[in-house]
Amino acid sequence: MIEANFHGKTFTREDVERAMEKFDKDFRSSYRRWRTYAVKHNGRDYPPKELLRMIVGDIGALSGGEPTNQYFRALNFPIGEIDDEVQAPEQALEEAIDTSLSLEADLEDAIAANLAQIEKGLRLYESDGTRRRQLDAKEAGRIDLLAVDSNQNFVVIELKAGDADRQVCGQIQAYMGWVKQKIAVARSVRGIIIAHHFTERAKLAATVVPGLSLKKYQVNFVFTDA
Repeated sequence: MIEANFHGKTFTREDVERAMEKFDKDFRSSYRRWRTYAVKHNGRDYPPKELLRMIVGDIGALSGGEPTNQYFRALNFPIGEIDDEVQAPEQALEEAIDTSLSLEADLEDAIAANLAQIEKGLRLYESDGTRRRQLDAKEAGRIDLLAVDSNQNFVVIELKAGDADRQVCGQIQAYMGWVKQKIAVARSVRGIIIAHHFTERAKLAATVVPGLSLKKYQVNFVFTDA
C-alpha cells in the first residue's frame, strides 16, 4: 500500500478520499481560502493545505505549492491550478524531482562552505588535491559530504532537503561502513544527518546507531539582483 508521511503521521489514498468526501459535504459551499493549486479528483478541485490539515491535524507554517503538493503526488493524485486542466503526471514528476535536487544542491553548497557552523574544527576531507563532495562510494552509493573533525577522524554527512525518515539511517550506515573499510584504516568514523525535519521513526532508528547524530537546518533568505 502506498503511503505518505507528514512529520511522522502516515496516511493513505483512502484517507485523502475520506477527507475529500467530508470537504464536499461540510465545507465546499463556504470555503473561500482558495489559492493557486488544487488536488484534482473525479472532476473536482480540492485545496491541498486544507485537505492535509483535515487528515493530520496541525500542519504548522507549511508552505503552499510543492512543499504541500508533494504529499498528494506521492499518493498518485494529480495536481493542477484551480479550474485548469491537470498537469501531465510526467511533467509534474520531473518538476518535483528538479525542485528537490535543486534544494539539496543549494543545501550542500551552503553546508560545505560553512562546516564550522555544524561543528568547530570540521572541514572537508581532501585526497589527491580534491575536496570530497558527492564521493562515489561504489556499492554503498554516493556520499554527499565527507569531512574530518579536529581529531582527524572521519565524519560522513548526509543531506535531506525536506523530511528524513528511518531509511536515511540505513543509508548513512552503508556510507560509514564503506569509509571505515576503504579509507579510515585506524581512524574512527561517525555520521551526521542534516534535514529540515526528522520523523519519530528516524529519531528512534538513530538512537541505536553508534556515532550518528541528527541536525536540523533552518533557511535564511538572501536576496541578490537577477
